[in-house]
Amino acid sequence: MYISELKGIIRTIITEEGGFRLNVASLNPAKARTYAVQEFARAGKDLNMHIPDFDKNYKRLQTACKSALDIPRIDMPVIEPGDMKKFTAKLASGKIDIFRPYKVDNFIKRFPKNLNKKQGKEWITLGTKDGNKKDDVIKGKWTSISANKLKPTQSQIWLEKLIGNIIEFGVPQSGSPITKASVIASQEGYILDGHHRFGQAMLANPTLKLSALWIPLDIKTLLAMGRSYGNAIGNRQKG
Repeated sequence: MYISELKGIIRTIITEEGGFRLNVASLNPAKARTYAVQEFARAGKDLNMHIPDFDKNYKRLQTACKSALDIPRIDMPVIEPGDMKKFTAKLASGKIDIFRPYKVDNFIKRFPKNLNKKQGKEWITLGTKDGNKKDDVIKGKWTSISANKLKPTQSQIWLEKLIGNIIEFGVPQSGSPITKASVIASQEGYILDGHHRFGQAMLANPTLKLSALWIPLDIKTLLAMGRSYGNAIGNRQKG
């Protein structure tokens, strides 16, 4: 076996997630259609009947994936749906130290990683101890945003997972469970989590609206702050 072939196999093993191999960002549209047709047929269903605009929608999703920021998974914040209300409240109270003046105290930098429980409890209050109780007040907005107005931060969206979920749970439409599970979006529309819900909506109907917590912060700041917040409440990055 050639060294180049071996390296290719190693890269594939490393980058695959949960046994998935078909990454929308790089999978040819014709091969994507073939796969989707076969999987729907195995389930006794007709792709064209359930997703008549599959080809057009797939290309739109692929274009979005190709322009993703590609933030490494280990650097992504972990803020679960059950954490969002408290996260919003902390932002609105100004307790998270986001803007100058800063009160870094014992932390190496403003948005530290790997906070332990004691450090997290302290860090999450610094915004009201920096000499200005109003500078860090951020008011998130609970809203609905069309899938085609959102932008992925990660390009790895697996076609097997999208098609499998659609076959099992039905084609996403207004009122479907995936439209009600909120995503967190930056002021530019980048999403922190829920990439496969986003992908399913894009395949089914790019204008489908998803529930979203819109945070008026740029994606760079939101990523760094969100990662520290996730650590502070005991959530760790996913490798």
